[in-house]
Amino acid sequence: MPRQVDHAARRRDIGAAVLRIAAERGFREATIRAVAAAVGASTSQVTHYVSGRDELIRIAVRHEVEARQAQVTELLAGSERPLRALVEWAVLGAGDEAQRVWLAIVLGARTEPVVRGELEVFNGWWDAVVRRLVGSPGDADVVDVLVDGLVLAGLEAPEEWPSGRRLRVVDAVLAPLGL
Repeated sequence: MPRQVDHAARRRDIGAAVLRIAAERGFREATIRAVAAAVGASTSQVTHYVSGRDELIRIAVRHEVEARQAQVTELLAGSERPLRALVEWAVLGAGDEAQRVWLAIVLGARTEPVVRGELEVFNGWWDAVVRRLVGSPGDADVVDVLVDGLVLAGLEAPEEWPSGRRLRVVDAVLAPLGL
């Protein structure tokens, strides 16, 4: 009797492997062969679930984007200070591994058209959310730079930039803007 396979779970495992490889070594290294090795499968088993490398990467990045959008939507629905909650989540709440994945996505977008396309979709959504919360395109730009800078600081020098220090910077930047 053939073994029962949960196809959705297998696709999630494959997508997670793509993102792990990308976070560790970059998207160029996220090949069908590397993903197959990471999930303990053959390349033909991986290509049973995806038609090629572009689809492999698209599915992984899209899943990550949709997961982050869902987290933000849930966070904002229950927050009395939505902008502060959004910035705190982006700087601290997603966790180091998720931030490494996002850094890989941002860097991968420079050379991988599929990653760039998925990131552009997310960035359009993110910009709309931030602009709705702040009202001013200039202030939205300040929020974007604040988030990007603090995420990178936390990844590059976590001992120098612990969460408390990063949150003090968030408050110092948002307060004068009336945000």
